[in-house]
Amino acid sequence: MKTKSMLLFCIVFNTAFAFAEDKDPMLKLDLPLFDLPYQMDAMNTVGHGFFSSYANPSMAQSMAVTTDMYSAFHYGMRTFYDSVNMNRTLKEIIYYGGIAMGDFLLTYMPGGDGWLHEEFHRAVMSRRRVNSFNGMNLFPLGAEMVSVSKVSDEDLVRFKAESPADFIRMHEVGIEGQYLLASRLQRNNFFYNQNYFNEWLYWTMTLNSHLYVLSSASPAMVNAQTEQMNKAETDAASRDFTGFDMTAWVYDLFRPNEPYQDRGIHPSGIGVNRYRTTEDLTDDELNYLTMQGWLQLFNYLSPMMLGFRSLPFGDTDITWNFAFRHFLTSFGSDVTLELLINSGELNFVAAYHNYQSYEHIFPAIEIEMIDYPVRIKNVVMYISPKIMAGVQPKRQAFFTSEAEFFGLAGSRIDFQITKHWLPYIEVMAKTNGWVAGNEFLENNISARLGVSARF
Repeated sequence: MKTKSMLLFCIVFNTAFAFAEDKDPMLKLDLPLFDLPYQMDAMNTVGHGFFSSYANPSMAQSMAVTTDMYSAFHYGMRTFYDSVNMNRTLKEIIYYGGIAMGDFLLTYMPGGDGWLHEEFHRAVMSRRRVNSFNGMNLFPLGAEMVSVSKVSDEDLVRFKAESPADFIRMHEVGIEGQYLLASRLQRNNFFYNQNYFNEWLYWTMTLNSHLYVLSSASPAMVNAQTEQMNKAETDAASRDFTGFDMTAWVYDLFRPNEPYQDRGIHPSGIGVNRYRTTEDLTDDELNYLTMQGWLQLFNYLSPMMLGFRSLPFGDTDITWNFAFRHFLTSFGSDVTLELLINSGELNFVAAYHNYQSYEHIFPAIEIEMIDYPVRIKNVVMYISPKIMAGVQPKRQAFFTSEAEFFGLAGSRIDFQITKHWLPYIEVMAKTNGWVAGNEFLENNISARLGVSARF
């Protein structure tokens, strides 16, 4: 379920403080056309042949659609701002006001960040053959709560029994997607000198996700709204898959082996009582969820949140930036420090991950190169290798102190066949472990084929 803790608010930025270069804006679009083996899972979930898998897109596919939608809109607004001659005050009102209104409307449209939130839920469910419907496809403008519905109790019972770690992740993964969207837009703004006014979107997504975690620990919010939903939703098909995402997340995090059906009968007498309230949580669980809500403050710690899109490194041509992320995970949480470095053709993202279960810390490091150009005769390729290494809790367990090795390695290669069009291939291999934006908790090798457009 996606809850909109706010409809609209005003943020005033003085963009004169931004260090971004004053260049023509660049538009970068990506579309993964094939994502395997995930699409085989989605095909088996939907059950109508391979092309039906596109009804349940992968995380990479839905992330690309949403990133492209916001990028295209912000590119158009930036082009307007740079090319139109008119009264400066009026132009800025149209530009900043138009972006705020446009981003607000996109939140409630298919392809917007609300849609992405729900598609990340659905991707985890599709991996375990649980089909569903994204309520954002109905254009629910102004709705306070939007559901992932048409999920059967039988599928949820089977899902938790087969893979408790995936079931736990299913609850939190919506805001995981939104924080990854902020990261993707910030990286594109930094590495491609886009100079888009994305800050409004960063703040609305971060504040909404943060408040959602905090509100999931609020008895006044959770219990009253859950009672209203239970009264209104008399049949299982109309119900959301989980209710308040993070209330359900912490409940199952502490009870990974509790059979799903032990939640009892729905108040209507039909089906399982899916939604958890704060009354179902112990004091320890409620305190843990509240603490995670406050740790979400890490997500505001970046100069990019305030319009500082790149920072100079002394008197050199190198620019840099940083951002903290706080993710909820299948085993607890991850606090990440991302460092962005732009030095001409050598562009990097380096990150330190502080994975934490109930009482133990498990570190890891990550490094990724962005679009390193390689020329072979008349062929230009842009290579983006990535590697991660460290430890995570064994079997993704919340209460364990045992660690197991976690690693990921792979690369994306874009082939520039024309000035604007670049087909690409991406291959990633990983061990057992949680990776933000990757559907697989078990060891996996995935391959994607797609096309990128750059204007």
